[in-house]
Amino acid sequence: MSASRYTLVDTLPALATMLRAISDIPNYPPSLYIDLEGETLGREGNIAIMQLHALPQNRTYVLDITTLGWGAFTSPENGKTKNLKTILESPSITKCLFDVRNDSDALFNLYDISLQGVQDIQVMNYAVREARNGVFRRGNLVMGLAKCIATDSGLGGDALAEFWRKKREGGKIFNPQLGGSYAVFSERPLREDVIEYCVGDVVHLPTLWRKYNGILEGEGRLRNKVQSATLGRLEEAKRPYVPGGKWKTYGPW
Repeated sequence: MSASRYTLVDTLPALATMLRAISDIPNYPPSLYIDLEGETLGREGNIAIMQLHALPQNRTYVLDITTLGWGAFTSPENGKTKNLKTILESPSITKCLFDVRNDSDALFNLYDISLQGVQDIQVMNYAVREARNGVFRRGNLVMGLAKCIATDSGLGGDALAEFWRKKREGGKIFNPQLGGSYAVFSERPLREDVIEYCVGDVVHLPTLWRKYNGILEGEGRLRNKVQSATLGRLEEAKRPYVPGGKWKTYGPW
């Protein structure tokens, strides 16, 4: 994959430009790949940054939610252009995320956004592993994004070594166990290394989607399980809060 370009979106005019750019892009294969960052991402934390990768343009938009606030989702309000809330809630506009649970919890409880039209690439990975290995027994675990990228993105040699180097450096930025802090996502102005980390994961999601979708072609039973599990994850945002824990590592079925 060629290096993705990114655009920092931290003003309403920049947001309007982004919305115009993504208003007519195709829906299949999915064009929009999304990730969120924040301090304790979810209803008890905040959303500091949203990364939106537009596949046809090979461009990642880094939305500064800390600066834009509600305006990131509700502007413009004149009806001439879809705002981000409309896009996120549209069942006919496909959005791909990796493990949608914290993202949907934060969007629904902090910004009253009910995500629809979602394909959860982590759930797709779980289905692919079942297709490869047969029916899973109770207790099988989901895979994290870094492992999926290392295993299934096609990176090899120097590119894979560089990916792991950037993951280690990124961990030092925000992981408290490595001397970092999640507060860096809310610090302004945004640091260049924080932006690079944010862009670094989301640009690999289209490759993972293509690989997993190809394997699941014709697997109607597994596709139904993926859809049901993804809808179940989205519904968790509307239920009483259950703190994260080991249960989140278990497979969706």
